[in-house]
Amino acid sequence: MHMDTGELKGHKHDTISLLEIVSMEGRYYMARFYLAEQGYVLTDVYDKPLLFNGACAVRDYFHDYQVDRTEVIPPTGTDEMIGMPDSSSETMRVPL
Repeated sequence: MHMDTGELKGHKHDTISLLEIVSMEGRYYMARFYLAEQGYVLTDVYDKPLLFNGACAVRDYFHDYQVDRTEVIPPTGTDEMIGMPDSSSETMRVPL
């Protein structure tokens, strides 16, 4: 699911249990967050994922919200290799 920035403002007093800062090709970062065990991708008013220039920019955006836990999910080296078999290894997560 997704939630735009305007909708998110309506949840100022709700607790975000997990904020995931997902690296997109190591250049941009996307915010994925969980409210009441439901996951959302933060989007703009046009329903396009909101991209940030750095992990700290995502964290700063959520500064006024109650966030229990924040994790950065970096890309893996094989994510972009064509023809590589799908690995069943768990995604690396870095607490922030």
